[in-house]
Amino acid sequence: MITQKKTHELEQMLSEIRSESILRVVSEELSRSEQKISFPEYLLAKMQEKNLSPSRLWERSQIHRTYGYQILNGTKKPGRDKVIALCLALSLSLDDTQRALALADAGALYARRTRDSLLIYALQRNLSVLDTNLLLSNHLQDPLS
Repeated sequence: MITQKKTHELEQMLSEIRSESILRVVSEELSRSEQKISFPEYLLAKMQEKNLSPSRLWERSQIHRTYGYQILNGTKKPGRDKVIALCLALSLSLDDTQRALALADAGALYARRTRDSLLIYALQRNLSVLDTNLLLSNHLQDPLS
């Protein structure tokens, strides 16, 4: 299982520190959290966790099989919409999706953006990629590409 301290946990740690050891504690914790895995490794771990085969993932995410395997082996870097489609197909939580977006350097979802708020809604309700695209279309937003 992939674990990393959440921002609020790091903030709590910082608020509880009472001495000059702050630099040591913070640098140790941040260096642990910076030992990040790659997006393909994260995707594989989530596929195993959800017991989902690559072919089923490509089908659910509406990603072409060849491109999907290129994402998995690291030869292609997926865009933001592809990462979100993969997360929807894996029924990932919003936190896991934000982590996936960060690992893919694809930019976090931000609730103040209309399209992003609709994507957050879809993730929280485990909508399929098709249903998410219908939701986006009904609100005059671009579908996941």
